[in-house]
Amino acid sequence: MSTLQEKLGFSANDRLLITHADDVGMCEATVSAWEALVNTGLLSSASTMVPCSWFPYAAEMASKLGSKADLGVHLTLNSERQRYRWAPLTTHDPASGLVDEQGYFHNLARPTHLKGDPAAAHRELAAQIARARQFGVDITHVDSHMLTLYHPALMPIYLDLAAQNGVPTLIPDVDGQTVADMCVIPLAEGEAVAQQFQQAAATGKTVLVDSFAGLPFNKQLAQKERLAFACEWLDSREAGVHVLVGHPADDTPELRTLAPDVATRVADRLLLGSDEFGRAVEERGFKLIGMREIRDAMLR
Repeated sequence: MSTLQEKLGFSANDRLLITHADDVGMCEATVSAWEALVNTGLLSSASTMVPCSWFPYAAEMASKLGSKADLGVHLTLNSERQRYRWAPLTTHDPASGLVDEQGYFHNLARPTHLKGDPAAAHRELAAQIARARQFGVDITHVDSHMLTLYHPALMPIYLDLAAQNGVPTLIPDVDGQTVADMCVIPLAEGEAVAQQFQQAAATGKTVLVDSFAGLPFNKQLAQKERLAFACEWLDSREAGVHVLVGHPADDTPELRTLAPDVATRVADRLLLGSDEFGRAVEERGFKLIGMREIRDAMLR
């Protein structure tokens, strides 16, 4: 059976790397950072938050960047900020279970899991994909904001919408215990979710990347520490397709006001734009790809 890297035209022994930016369009600073990293840094893919105020600018930037813009939809059911909130495109009805008492998305995944109506979630996520297309985004993939879709009632929706739209999901090939630990959900739910996406992969409905890791939040913020984290992770990867996820943003007054994790986002921006990180990837022999290559291989 061919490996994912072989299906993409590489050898079974190759190590492929996708460097991915989450949260593009959350605020202006995420869009300006994305543009800079696409043009001068080592960023090969990103995903945008359609319900957020700066999504239209992200779509405009995608058009400006053209074929360099490997942009997916960061499917969003949560609004985690205190000073800056976003709401569903499709409903403000509390009966949907998607909104809090102020009409915004819940700030954490668990209330969404406990209260959310799956049918309402399906309508909302489909609307986010449709709006991205309406704004001209060439969607390369879909992924999950805050990993909220890693739940037995939501994972089938995630997988179905991806298949219906002809795009891959961004899901790692992991077991139920890893899902539970990664998403901070009960083990039984983690095992159910893993079974769902493993079955989808086995039937060709989706593909799984071999691993992904996020650059750490609120720690290892110094450039040398962050580079060391990335290098250690790269060194531990075997042949396969691997995804390193960051949340890069430029250091702006707006970001400082709305994001308590501003230092993390600025540190990600600096790392992904640094010559040192570029050399580290090159010296280790990784081949840089985006999610577009996976999408196009699925469609062949």
